[in-house]
Amino acid sequence: MLTPLEIRRLFREQGLTPKKWMGQNLLVDPYYLKGIVNAARITQGEKIVEIGAGLGVLTEELVQAGAHVWALEVDRGFFRVLEQRFSGSPQVTLIHTDALRYDFPALARELGRLRVVANLPYNISSRLIFTFYEQREIFRSLHVLLQREVAERLVAGPGTRDYGVLSVLLGAVATVEILFEIPPRAFYPVPAVFSSLVGISFPESPPVAVSDARLFTNLVKTAFASRRKTLRNTLRGLALPGATEMTLASAAESARIDLSRRAETLSPAEFARFSDALGQAKGENMSKILKEQPDQAQLEKLGIKGWSPWECNPSSFPWEYDDQETAYVFEGRVTVETQEGEKVEIGPGDLVTFPKGLQCTWTVHEKIRKVYRFG
Repeated sequence: MLTPLEIRRLFREQGLTPKKWMGQNLLVDPYYLKGIVNAARITQGEKIVEIGAGLGVLTEELVQAGAHVWALEVDRGFFRVLEQRFSGSPQVTLIHTDALRYDFPALARELGRLRVVANLPYNISSRLIFTFYEQREIFRSLHVLLQREVAERLVAGPGTRDYGVLSVLLGAVATVEILFEIPPRAFYPVPAVFSSLVGISFPESPPVAVSDARLFTNLVKTAFASRRKTLRNTLRGLALPGATEMTLASAAESARIDLSRRAETLSPAEFARFSDALGQAKGENMSKILKEQPDQAQLEKLGIKGWSPWECNPSSFPWEYDDQETAYVFEGRVTVETQEGEKVEIGPGDLVTFPKGLQCTWTVHEKIRKVYRFG
């Protein structure tokens, strides 16, 4: 293992300087490096993803524990050092990339559900946690080093100062635990803050059941947009076709949510209950409006930019979206299956987004008469 003195010498010899704007604070204390590896309970031959490998100090500890490491690093200077140190190692796969743009689903198709063990760069740690949340189906667990204040937000409970969007989102789908703290002196260069190792696992049966993950995420983010405002005021900005003030009030009553409360007082389970009730209410509202053959002005109030009088009888056929990302509401019932085998059931009044480049198979169960397109 590289000692702290050797790491400083390596910086000088390679002409490298830690970039503060990139959050490059390298963990160099062997006690805490071993602590991270021990906490992750790595088994011989296990496949581990490391994000922000730096000079490979944690990489080396992971290899010694028997892991095969897929090490991601965006910094050219650091990556050059990683190549010098690990290019001949069969246990290390080096990837020169920006983790925020990396295709983790492609890696998961190769390796299976991913395990991450990493000292995440401070400047992008929250965005990476959002990425892990959004792609949680492909991640099994995370053991990640974060600034202590970020870690405390992840485990915060309702009504506390640190409780926020990530607290709710992760509280619904994951188990989160702060495992231990690491003092500034364990890093080079020495940061001004303490750090915490956080363990996050995504069980197949999440702690809180959510019917529509996209709607749930949208609702939580909108609710926390203005922490000091009540839900009645913040949710007026909810970008959800078919959702009106009347729909929100009806959903809140059904979910037993008082709209005079603030977002920070709702538990993940309450947000899920509200989200499910809102999904049902807006779907019923959208279906009712569409069945009444609305004019263009009414459609625009719903966020609909236009519609196509496209008729399709029950059938099954392949389809590829080469257009920009577009969302539709259907009259009829459809199953869309992607090449990866993921199925989405779409019924009358439902809203679904198809990303550019998606290749899928449509199975039409009931005759479609109109397709509504959103901007």
